[in-house]
Amino acid sequence: MEDINLTRRQALGLFGAGLALTAVPLSGCTGSAGGVGGKSSRRAGIILSGPANDGGWGQSHYESLKTACAERSGWKIVDPRENASPTEAADEAQSYVDQGVDLIIAAGTQFPDSLRKVVADAAKKRPEVKFLFTNVSADDLAGYDSVENLETVLPDNVQLGQLAGVVAGLMTSTSKIGFVAGMELSSSKEKYEAYLAAAKKVNASVEGFADYSAGYTEPSQGRSVAATLIARDGVDVIWGDASAAENGVRSALEEAGADSHFNIAQPMDVSGLNQPTVIASTVVDWMIGQAMDRIESGEYGRGHVIEANLQNGGVSLSELSDKVPDDIKQKVEGYASQIRDGKF
Repeated sequence: MEDINLTRRQALGLFGAGLALTAVPLSGCTGSAGGVGGKSSRRAGIILSGPANDGGWGQSHYESLKTACAERSGWKIVDPRENASPTEAADEAQSYVDQGVDLIIAAGTQFPDSLRKVVADAAKKRPEVKFLFTNVSADDLAGYDSVENLETVLPDNVQLGQLAGVVAGLMTSTSKIGFVAGMELSSSKEKYEAYLAAAKKVNASVEGFADYSAGYTEPSQGRSVAATLIARDGVDVIWGDASAAENGVRSALEEAGADSHFNIAQPMDVSGLNQPTVIASTVVDWMIGQAMDRIESGEYGRGHVIEANLQNGGVSLSELSDKVPDDIKQKVEGYASQIRDGKF
């Protein structure tokens, strides 16, 4: 969810109070020996700009990797490389290459530019090593000389925004909905536009208020931004795109009244995890399993873009909170079906 050269999720650190999450084990699953594509076992490594148990961006990727590994014999996870800046990511990726790791996942649009040389060198010297960049389009690879050993995963940001917008538009009592992002990136703007348009479609009186200054590391900054939207603009539902800062957003909503002020989380489902304001989560599966399948079949590479959307299960809406009335749940379900079918 980043543009090239813009570091979106560095040094996330640990969350502040209010997010009780189960820690993610860093050992990964191990695959049983049994030939996959002529190889008895394969290894996958992941480079993250924050912790693997951050409850958001990093954890959604690591959970996707664990699930993909667990569902496929012959794959195992090597230790994830956490809290990596783009510059550090190049060193981490080279380390994986030197180890002969089969699939190297770089989680975020800030990484492709800094990994360009590593990818190019690996294509010549270690062509069996493959790279997967998430939240990256073909346009983001314009500076690459070769993409023979590379694929990307691109979630449907419009569908994500529409799902969140439908929930927000139906649940707002003030007709004022908010969007809090860490930075004014093109992906965040695309999400907000779809979010507001969908909310207006289901509730014509809705007004939208966006703030792109929350950053990605400090809950206190997220809390400050959200508190302003609530007090100044009357916002009572907020969709977040700010990783660790979203914990502060939820704190501000809770202080304003958890029965009347609501949060829609992303990109993983945090519903029920001691989060009284979260009424829904827009969830992304980073399609790592599909990438593994393509490696095993010999199809992998050439800059292929793996889409994550409602149609293939890469994008979804979590179960709605009990705070969402049954009649609204039914409406959300209907609209979600329309969004999936391209009829919204």
